[in-house]
Amino acid sequence: MVIKRPDLVVRGSNLSKVELWAIPTGTGITPDEYMLLGTAKRRNAAGPNEIWIFPIPSGPLSVTDIFAKAFDGQRHLIGTKSLPQRGASQIYDALWGER
Repeated sequence: MVIKRPDLVVRGSNLSKVELWAIPTGTGITPDEYMLLGTAKRRNAAGPNEIWIFPIPSGPLSVTDIFAKAFDGQRHLIGTKSLPQRGASQIYDALWGER
């Protein structure tokens, strides 16, 4: 997953759905507290070189990680991928900071 303002871009193969999630800042955060940001939209034909787009959330959000969950045709989770930026400061700068 990469940032290409104004979007987050996920590349995959033969996916049925891609969800974007965020982990809020704080201590002791559990997966039950992760935030579903929404579902990406596929920009091209289904197949081996899919491009999924999700608009950068209006923000800023106070999060330590943003990641995608990818699902196959049977709606099974087949993988996750985080942004390369980690931590609240890096994510803020990359998504909402000055260019």
